[in-house]
Amino acid sequence: MNPIFHLSDTVQWPFPYAPHDVGQYPLANGQLYGLNHHTHVLDEKYQMPVEESGNMLLCVAAVCKAENSIEYAVKHKEILTRWTDYLVSVGWNPENQLCTDDFAGHLAHNCNLSIKGILGIAAWAKLLGQMGEKEQEQKYRVEAEKLAREWEKAAFDGDHYRLTFDGEGTWSLKYNLVWDTLLDLHVFDRKVAETEVKYYLTKMNPYGIPLDSRCDYTKSDWEMWTTMLTDNVEYRDKIIDTMWEAVCDMDRRAPFPDWYHTEKAVAEGFQNRSVQGALFIRLLNW
Repeated sequence: MNPIFHLSDTVQWPFPYAPHDVGQYPLANGQLYGLNHHTHVLDEKYQMPVEESGNMLLCVAAVCKAENSIEYAVKHKEILTRWTDYLVSVGWNPENQLCTDDFAGHLAHNCNLSIKGILGIAAWAKLLGQMGEKEQEQKYRVEAEKLAREWEKAAFDGDHYRLTFDGEGTWSLKYNLVWDTLLDLHVFDRKVAETEVKYYLTKMNPYGIPLDSRCDYTKSDWEMWTTMLTDNVEYRDKIIDTMWEAVCDMDRRAPFPDWYHTEKAVAEGFQNRSVQGALFIRLLNW
């Protein structure tokens, strides 16, 4: 995270949210992902404002929890406050933008992305409380709880929660909810996760559950994250079993692709990627 903080504190980075990257290995010489190679100017269209700001806040909270120290958060307090205030200004309903699932394209009113933003605010509130800033903690905690209640009403679609707030009949894996539990934030009602997992079981294909209602492909990392949402052992075992079937039947002999179809075991192109570290997320329960 250090290079991200460094870039964000320079004139190279003009935005109030966190950057996607700091360059292409081996050079950390400025963001490449959203760079227009003709004008050499960063294009906001290809930023991930809510995604990356939420990521950094949650990562800092995770570091502080693991180290049992708030030193890292205190060190970067000014930038973290800036990113949190940005998320507050966005609210629970993000505008059209990319998220980490950028292969699926831009999406407005993304319910799963909204969760990440709300939990980012809650994470900063908790860190402020640990710094002894109780008034600021209360301010951001109240905001996160308010946004979570708005989310629950706007995303509900009868027996599950939507892909987008305006997408009646849609659905998606709400994998970002995992940090509500792992970081002891508890902003969202437990019924959200229980309702989602119950619904996911109805969408199980031979090789797993699709990422969302737009296509039958999935991501192994996000599927495994969803096994942390509840204590439903049947769901956990089905995810692992269908993922194993996908590995065995995949259409190519290659390091485990994380992006593949669930009706037929056909990979989409990603393989041998560090995101597969997510398959070990259940160890964080220890």
